[in-house]
Amino acid sequence: MDNIITTPAQENYVQAIYHLSQKGPVRPSAVAKTLGVKRASVSKYIGTLVDRGLITHEPRGELILTESGLELAKSILRRERCLTSLLVDVCNMSVEDAEPEVHRLEHLISDEVLLRLETLVEFACSSSGWLKRLHLRMAAEQERFGVHNPVKVGSTKVHQGQRQEESAE
Repeated sequence: MDNIITTPAQENYVQAIYHLSQKGPVRPSAVAKTLGVKRASVSKYIGTLVDRGLITHEPRGELILTESGLELAKSILRRERCLTSLLVDVCNMSVEDAEPEVHRLEHLISDEVLLRLETLVEFACSSSGWLKRLHLRMAAEQERFGVHNPVKVGSTKVHQGQRQEESAE
């Protein structure tokens, strides 16, 4: 991929199109349903994705990932798998608790960080004794400090700066 810089919203659209394309032709209405947005929002965003070289919009309405779009989708999927394994398998979080964290983090980490996290996950998952000690330590720390933070750092869906950045496009 030619180092296309994308926003989290663009990545979400590409990811949705990728997942939907595994089942057949992708229409804007299916993307809207998947992302929980209005059809008009998808229609507006299609032009941005076409201009960025991530999708093509066929005359019959079908959305198709370009080679760059497919590479981006696979990169996001790789990040998602690594982060899910890190949080669920290594950090012993439930899938339900890990999912929103993964969704936030998958847009933030660099390729270098991803490579290091993949190495960490592979090591941790291949060493059952180490992993068991880590889980015991995490359980003890959770018992000691709890996990409830009244400030809720990082729990907002969209930060104001991100919203302004996306609307400028």
